[in-house]
Amino acid sequence: MKKAVIFLMGGSLISFSPVLKAQKQTPKKEVQDIESVDIQGKLNHDAVTVTRKTLDFIQSNTLGETLSKIPGIQNSGYGPNAGAPVIRSLSGNRVKVLENGTAVNDLSGISPDFNMDIEMDNVQSITVYKNSASVLYGGKAIGGAIDVETDYIPRQLPSKNFNFKALLEGGSNSGQRQAFSAKGTIAKNWVLTVGASNQKQEIVRIPGKSKDGRCYDPNLVGFNSILQSLCQLNVDSRNVLNTSLFPYISQFAIDHMIEYELSQDDLYTFSPTYYNPSDGKYYPNPKNDKYVPGQDPSKDRYRSEVNSINDIVPIKDGIISNSHSESNSFYIGTSYIGKSFYLGGAYQNSYSYFGVPGYAMPKMPAHSHGKPQKKIEYLPINIKSLSHKAMFESAYKFNNFPIASIKLNYMGVFSKNMELLERYRANQFNVQQHNGRLEITQQKMKFLTGTTGMEVQYRDMEGSGSQRYLPNTISREIGFFTMQHLDFNFLEFDFGYRNDHVQRQAEADNTYKRSRGMSGGKLTGRDFTLNQFQAAAQWNIYKKAYLKVQYNHSERAPEVNELYSGNNHFAILTEENGDDRLDKEIAKTIEIGGGLNLKNVRLSANWYHTNYKNYIYLAHTGLSREVFLVKEWRSDDTEINGIEAEAAYKMDLQKFGKWEIGSYYDLVRNISVADSSIRKWSDGDYMPNMPTSRFGFNLTGSIQNFSINVGLDHYLKQKYLGKNINPELPMPAFSLLNARIAYEDNSLKMGSIEYYITGNNLLNTEARLQNSQMKFLSPMAGINISVGVKVKI
Repeated sequence: MKKAVIFLMGGSLISFSPVLKAQKQTPKKEVQDIESVDIQGKLNHDAVTVTRKTLDFIQSNTLGETLSKIPGIQNSGYGPNAGAPVIRSLSGNRVKVLENGTAVNDLSGISPDFNMDIEMDNVQSITVYKNSASVLYGGKAIGGAIDVETDYIPRQLPSKNFNFKALLEGGSNSGQRQAFSAKGTIAKNWVLTVGASNQKQEIVRIPGKSKDGRCYDPNLVGFNSILQSLCQLNVDSRNVLNTSLFPYISQFAIDHMIEYELSQDDLYTFSPTYYNPSDGKYYPNPKNDKYVPGQDPSKDRYRSEVNSINDIVPIKDGIISNSHSESNSFYIGTSYIGKSFYLGGAYQNSYSYFGVPGYAMPKMPAHSHGKPQKKIEYLPINIKSLSHKAMFESAYKFNNFPIASIKLNYMGVFSKNMELLERYRANQFNVQQHNGRLEITQQKMKFLTGTTGMEVQYRDMEGSGSQRYLPNTISREIGFFTMQHLDFNFLEFDFGYRNDHVQRQAEADNTYKRSRGMSGGKLTGRDFTLNQFQAAAQWNIYKKAYLKVQYNHSERAPEVNELYSGNNHFAILTEENGDDRLDKEIAKTIEIGGGLNLKNVRLSANWYHTNYKNYIYLAHTGLSREVFLVKEWRSDDTEINGIEAEAAYKMDLQKFGKWEIGSYYDLVRNISVADSSIRKWSDGDYMPNMPTSRFGFNLTGSIQNFSINVGLDHYLKQKYLGKNINPELPMPAFSLLNARIAYEDNSLKMGSIEYYITGNNLLNTEARLQNSQMKFLSPMAGINISVGVKVKI
């Protein structure tokens, strides 16, 4: 195996292999008397791997923020407590989140206010596939995949009979956190693991106002109902004639204003003369002293006159409204581990309750019929989730057999996911999900290695509550795949194919009330056949450099919300309308890259280009009902392209420690190439809410028992802007400075203790992510200083 390349990105150590592999490097045995089994069931696939040590530097409350230091990946940022990874401008139903290779219950693609069903304290490592991973994981990995590795099910015998880890942490702007895990042998070949975590935060502080200052600009929000909704404002305004548009005042109107009951619209004119019918002659009109030349008569005839701008709910400076959060989790697992076989199971539950920085009405106001309208009540939006997971995993390693190993995974997820108005349940989705995955790895031949497998998934979503936006749905998926790797040392090739069958079914009931819009059409059941293909080649140049090219053909079936949604989705302040006629997405991607790996210098760069057919997006209609914007799921052709580049330099300063400095840059553009006047009118030439370009610098090092990590990330002002009917507003550029210093005391006989201090957003910058749907309501958290201690026994 070739050594993995190490890069520093955004203040973090990130490792990846530049070569596509069919098997991971077998880890060293941790015991001598029993051979631990390391069954490999997936390819390395040019993936970025974030280790537990790196996670200690960068870990945040959400998976999206944790991974946002990697080039090409940003955080969706739906407030401080919910964030999903955005890979090269794609997220939600296009980025598949897995746990130990099996799909998790991820409702963030259906409703972005839900957080990922991942407990970050239990994560051992994270593998990120930045290109399409649809051959390995199906259509929902059309834009990439995130595979989170946990230790709920032990796969190796521990080096000691008993291992224990504990963490205590408190922060000035991150609340407090506690976690522990224990692993030990309970009998010969039997291992038991147990662990728990807890987190709580009352409020998130920021340097200025929660809302963007432009929310209070009368020239912007006066008659922009969409911006008013995004800013959650009540604006009292009216349209008045723009008198500065007209160069003349009508003398005829002045003379006959009362006689002919003329208005102000008749008083101003573009004509330098007027006709007097009494004598049949033309006379000059007086000039208008308020006239301002250069205005457009068709666009500037009227202007808004704003009387008042008020928040629907008063906000306080220096804090994000409704930013509380609390969560806890518990797990227990056991495994039997033999020479060439292991079998294990685990149970894990998690609970979370947090606020979204937005407000909504518990009930739509009835028509007043001319009577005084009652004061409208707005309540905070909260999210509550309770999840139970049952996990099973088994693997067998063969000797002198065409099959090298076989591995079987199962995960059952049973969860309740609620959107609340304060404590009032507005809607709830009970999810039962069953996932199974079988992987067979073939014995290595002279040049050939590979993996073949099958994956099945069943998901039943049952809804309840007065503000449901989805009917009950059932999804079934089955896929067969193979990935083969040819290695000729200086040349390597990869070929992969997958066939999926996906079924979506809606089951409306009497408690589900649909909107007046498209609302899922006839709620027709749909069946999709998907074909995924991948081909890649790499030229290794004297083990010092490489050039690679990769092609992916990927297909994705529409999700249930894209097909069947049809009601007010109050958490995103939208009347969401699905379309049961939508066809599958088809993406064709080519990526070209290269790298240089010398003794102390490492460089890499990638360029990618994707043509999307039937790209599905939630589009504005230009309509609004009460406070809800009416949107529809539509599809059009789209083009995505971008670049990523990284560099790192390593230094050994002897007694002054070992250090590494690095930098990165990324850019992505999501462009409409459809000949659609509707899309250009509603969303523009670029998709709105697109990630902005970034660059960053970092320094990581160790000296004696100290480790130091410093990262500076600069987000540029967006140049590629779309529309929300009206032109999209760019967020200002900003920089984030983070640092961590840790000291590890290894003098203890039983173990070690690490003390650390971490600083986030040390510049206390008002930072608003361009791609966040909540950017006008909530910036990123302000400065935070946290201290903690970790004990290992």
